[in-house]
Amino acid sequence: MLQLFPILFLPLLLSALVLVLPQERAVLADADTQAAAACSSLQRAEIERHLSTKTPYRVIANYDETPPQYAGCHPTRIWSVIRHGSRNPSKKVILRAQQRLVELQQRLLSQPHPNLCPAEMKQLREWSWGHLNAAEDEKLLVAEGEDELIELAERMQLRFPSLLPDMYDPAWYYMKYTATQRTLKSAQSFATGLFGRHRIHAVRYPRPVYRDPVLRFYKLCDRWRTDVDKNPETFINARRFTEEPEMQSAVEHVRGSTQLPDLGPEDVELMYMVCAFETSWQRRRQRESVWCSFFDVDALRALEFAKDLEYYWNDGYGYELTHRIACPAIADMFSAIDPVSQAMPRANATFYFTHSGTLLKLLAHLGLAKDKEALTHKHFGSERLWRTSEIDAFATNLAFLRYECEQEPPRVLVLHQERAVRLPGCPQDEDLCPLATIRRLYADSVERCDFEALCQVDDTK
Repeated sequence: MLQLFPILFLPLLLSALVLVLPQERAVLADADTQAAAACSSLQRAEIERHLSTKTPYRVIANYDETPPQYAGCHPTRIWSVIRHGSRNPSKKVILRAQQRLVELQQRLLSQPHPNLCPAEMKQLREWSWGHLNAAEDEKLLVAEGEDELIELAERMQLRFPSLLPDMYDPAWYYMKYTATQRTLKSAQSFATGLFGRHRIHAVRYPRPVYRDPVLRFYKLCDRWRTDVDKNPETFINARRFTEEPEMQSAVEHVRGSTQLPDLGPEDVELMYMVCAFETSWQRRRQRESVWCSFFDVDALRALEFAKDLEYYWNDGYGYELTHRIACPAIADMFSAIDPVSQAMPRANATFYFTHSGTLLKLLAHLGLAKDKEALTHKHFGSERLWRTSEIDAFATNLAFLRYECEQEPPRVLVLHQERAVRLPGCPQDEDLCPLATIRRLYADSVERCDFEALCQVDDTK
């Protein structure tokens, strides 16, 4: 009888297991769901909008390719300045990532209970910047940067087909870049978007200049370099912001999410930079950079604001000299869209490929993205127009288009990031501004632009 006992009760035991297993499966399923939720707490869209000047252009691009219509007017000329597309980091950032982030990577991987889900742990184990040679690869345009410029050209051509024909003619097109690989490749990519990959060999470019007087005017200004760029006071607001509660909170959040309480603000900034570059490079990758996983939206906003302060004071409205020295580029714009002398005819379509410093100084010279008060370390919670994530992403662009009109004198359409903007002093209820009005607004930029005098270093200081 005793030997028969297990056999008699076996059906009952099996029935009990059948009842329990679904509940256990549900518990396991809940655990899997929680793990998946931990992996996706910060969405790519939340990251991409707070990357300052490393923001990929796809985030802010205008995908409406409809040709703008203005009754009785048609475009005849365009002058455009375009920042290069997404690139590799500087030599300094590459070396810091290959050294300091590798140290942090090993510490994170050795934790008994890391604050990462399995998918993020796999990403962290596989992460490496060993493929980058700091000396040879710094600041090179990447594949995403090429795509940004190709697609920008294609959209512009669809909007202005008569102004931007798909057959290259050197009398019609004038394209120039600075003496850097990233602007050369950006120019070639833009030409690919206009003319097709098999026609770009015909495009002629003038000899590039590192310190180009129009494309990179600030490189020729000794006074700007000493009084602004190399002046420690320029970055005092950015430094003071590191002591503000919002930035302190951002650092504490990353210390908590990494479980590395000794992380310094410079480590957090490095993680932010690597997060930004890897996010910009990878449009189609399913997951964002693993280094983004340690931030929340508030931390990203604080780091973004710190960068906004740097660029505001170094390249924007912080010092009057900074935006005044953009006058050679403004004068060149007028000579391109309103050539008064036929002795030196200008092409109908002028495209310049340049850098962040040029675009930001031009925007400030024009009075765009200007806040009512100077931006300081105390303005984090305020609504602001000066947001580099929006005004100076990779492939940022500014364009002036001349329109001939049947019933009135020539007018001008100004585009920033492919969207119409209305300059201060122009009519604020319509896109087109009389050319004569713009000439009056920026007369000093043409008639009284004594660049050498502006940039003369005061040796008496």
